[in-house]
Amino acid sequence: MRMLPPRGRRRAARDPRRAAPPALPPAPTPPVTLLVRPEVLRSLAASVATAGDVETGGPLIGTVQRSWEPAGERLIVCVLATVAPSARDGRVASVSVGRGGEGERAASAVRWWRSASGLDLVHLGDWHRHVWGSPEPSGGDRATAKRLGAQSPAPVWLTAVATGRRRRRHQAEEKGEEVRFIDAAAVTGVVRFFREAGGAGLVAVRARVEGAALPALPALPWYVADPARFAAECRLLRAAGYRAALQPASSDDGHGAVLRLRREGAPDVTVITGPRYPRQAPVRLDARGRRVPPAGAWSPHRYLVDLVDLVGEGKR
Repeated sequence: MRMLPPRGRRRAARDPRRAAPPALPPAPTPPVTLLVRPEVLRSLAASVATAGDVETGGPLIGTVQRSWEPAGERLIVCVLATVAPSARDGRVASVSVGRGGEGERAASAVRWWRSASGLDLVHLGDWHRHVWGSPEPSGGDRATAKRLGAQSPAPVWLTAVATGRRRRRHQAEEKGEEVRFIDAAAVTGVVRFFREAGGAGLVAVRARVEGAALPALPALPWYVADPARFAAECRLLRAAGYRAALQPASSDDGHGAVLRLRREGAPDVTVITGPRYPRQAPVRLDARGRRVPPAGAWSPHRYLVDLVDLVGEGKR
């Protein structure tokens, strides 16, 4: 005769809820040591100064390293750069960061900086400005950080909130036969950094400004910092019959770009641009490598197609 197990035990063995192991508690969040390059804060201040009465923002880019100490694991987070805003969707009480072309622009900057520096750079988080409020995260900031922190491959997600305004100071004083006057502008503000810590939400993190121990990243070349301008340059050159080959410039050229232009029936043209192009005038070299002075004064409203004088190039 075969013995059957008791009815209660048989039901328990078949119940998957009772057979499942107990859920493990979430892993503790390691503490963070946050270091920030001073150039990042200067870029934030400049963006706040030019934003007027609307919000603005941008990405925080840097590195994350783990430190195994006797007291436990610690994350050393270094914020090395941000990408200056160009055309943010800013309003008085909100701003959209990382959408559309702005997100692609930030991703291109990270890729270029990785290649140029050899550092394992990641997108650490975002910063934005509060126009009239305090440097404390709002409810929307907390919800956004929770969502993006869960999607980020980085082990940490930062949210920085900046407040500040640009103020002008006008002063005149008499001294003997002279009248001295002062007309100056200054930006004053506060930046606070927060870390998304899971169930605890956004937790304030103390930041230390470090300019000596942290590496400084090179200036972005203009074709990465302003991809819309680069696309316009390429369209104009193609319309004039030129094929352009882009190659990075040497460090002596300030990490700009070299464009080699070729057109059937015309001599080759080389154009060297610096990182501050188009504000900085480019240099044109002829097929023999000799510098050719530009026709007329350079202006940021001109394009490379104007510099190489494509209309008359084939007649020379």
